[in-house]
Amino acid sequence: MDRASAAVTKLVFGRWDHIFGENAKGKEIIISHQVAEGEQRDARGVFFKTNTHDVYISFQIKDGARRFNVNDRSLGFRWFFAFMLFTKFRVARSSAGHLLFLFDEPASNLHAAAQQKLIESFPEIAQGEHTLIYTTHSHYMIEPKWLEQTYIVTNRADATINTVLDAVSFDDESLDIRVETYLSFVNKYPNKTSYFQPIFDRLDVVPSRFDIRRASVIIEGKSDYYIIRYCSMLLRRDDLPLIPATGAGTFGALAALHVGWNLNFLFVLDGDRQGLSERDRYVREYGIGVSQIVTVNQLVDGVVVIEDLLDDEARLFIQRELGLTTLPDKSQLRRFFQERLASDEVKILSSSFEFRAATMLDALQKRLSARL
Repeated sequence: MDRASAAVTKLVFGRWDHIFGENAKGKEIIISHQVAEGEQRDARGVFFKTNTHDVYISFQIKDGARRFNVNDRSLGFRWFFAFMLFTKFRVARSSAGHLLFLFDEPASNLHAAAQQKLIESFPEIAQGEHTLIYTTHSHYMIEPKWLEQTYIVTNRADATINTVLDAVSFDDESLDIRVETYLSFVNKYPNKTSYFQPIFDRLDVVPSRFDIRRASVIIEGKSDYYIIRYCSMLLRRDDLPLIPATGAGTFGALAALHVGWNLNFLFVLDGDRQGLSERDRYVREYGIGVSQIVTVNQLVDGVVVIEDLLDDEARLFIQRELGLTTLPDKSQLRRFFQERLASDEVKILSSSFEFRAATMLDALQKRLSARL
């Protein structure tokens, strides 16, 4: 029981410290067991003692000289405790087999920062042959690199619920559930300002007055996003906020917000003919300062579009990984980075790629910091 207590303490409070940044030193989980004497009811309904007893365990939190039942803690901690207990130990069983975890609105009792950090533990649960599926209405529980594995679930447009009474009287015959991939869903909204915008609209996300001051890097599209995100993970620089637009010519709305609200955006375009033309247009028509909009070749010498970060050695590496007979094209490159990000398989593709990636991230961070 002491060994079990130590294992649960290390798991729960170790992860708690990581997610919430709280020092749980001196706190431990105490597991105790008790025996309930066996009873059965005879034909007349009278209980009699048996030799078969029930054994059960209970959990308490020891904090210094005091002990508390887990049920006496906050709702958020109780959910977190149960989540860690029934996932991490379950997948560790030698007889676990292939498990499917289903979570409905996980972490809804945790604050926003905790929700964002909690999903970092999901890949640890869905390892090997195990699978994890969860539903959410919180944009904090959406990992951008998993969007290609995401589904939008909706009811038909005319089957609306406006009040609590509507929800009570809503019968199954009124339901017409539709499911589609996010990739299909987002293609229906080609004029949105960013690749993430449709999901923000679907979730009715309203920007906080505190959020709009955050410095961000606006890039042309999701291909750029996946490659730069891969570079960030490879070099362990996760502090660069990236927002993919839907093409070089779609920065207009974001540019207007940037100027009108004096937001701290850095716009990054390709260094090809279209990128240079659009850069000049945004400066001319929206009044964006030349220091707030750059082309890729200004960040890294010899790189015109984001795929130019990949030298021949890196492209051959990707060709082998995808089992292709020729060098990968743009769509195949995007698929490679999507899949690797979703599975957290980030490897060095070549020394030249790593050097160019570091050069680009340094340049982005330097230009973004200059605006703070």
